[in-house]
Amino acid sequence: MAERDHIVVAGGGRVGRRVAEDFVNRGTDVTVVERDPNRIDATEVDERVTYLQGDATRPSMLREAIRDETDVIGALTGDQSTNLAVCMAAKQLYPDIETVARIQVEDGDEYTEFVDRVYFPERASIKAAVNALSGSDIRTLEGVTGDLELFDVRVDYDAPAAGEVVADALPEGSLVVSQTSGDVAVQHSTTLVAGRRYIVAADHEVVDEVLAQLRGSHDA
Repeated sequence: MAERDHIVVAGGGRVGRRVAEDFVNRGTDVTVVERDPNRIDATEVDERVTYLQGDATRPSMLREAIRDETDVIGALTGDQSTNLAVCMAAKQLYPDIETVARIQVEDGDEYTEFVDRVYFPERASIKAAVNALSGSDIRTLEGVTGDLELFDVRVDYDAPAAGEVVADALPEGSLVVSQTSGDVAVQHSTTLVAGRRYIVAADHEVVDEVLAQLRGSHDA
């Protein structure tokens, strides 16, 4: 299950595509708005992602991309002014939506007056962009590459895995490493405690199943 139901990404370049792929791998529905049709038609585009061609600063385009279930919009184009314009327009149209803007300048934290969160690609990885768009109860840890995802996850109180031992609760291809504090290593026989955070490693193909077990109806 996904922490987010649906997200919108403005910008289908390298950053936007990789963020979109990360979210669809964990079961989130993603819509990317991109001006350049060549980027939409590129062979490396993930077919699970919905692509819309257009200008995300336009209200009509935002209304087409944003749905009732949209949690957050991330403006991740290479132009800072465009990103701020997208977020501010989206907030004007949908006051409850969360906004994340990609910012280039080092003192960009001041832009949190206009957006909910900022992302600095020059001093952070793609994982940091994913975290900026994610809910607080699941954080993809930065610095992990390849096909393995490493999560800091809180076990929800109504999750199927709550009160179950690791060996019975999680699928093959996943591993609970430790409690988030790092003080206690987790064994296959360890019981997962509701409300506690754990470091979990999982192959891409089982991430959705792992999160369903750990987050339960919270993400339904």
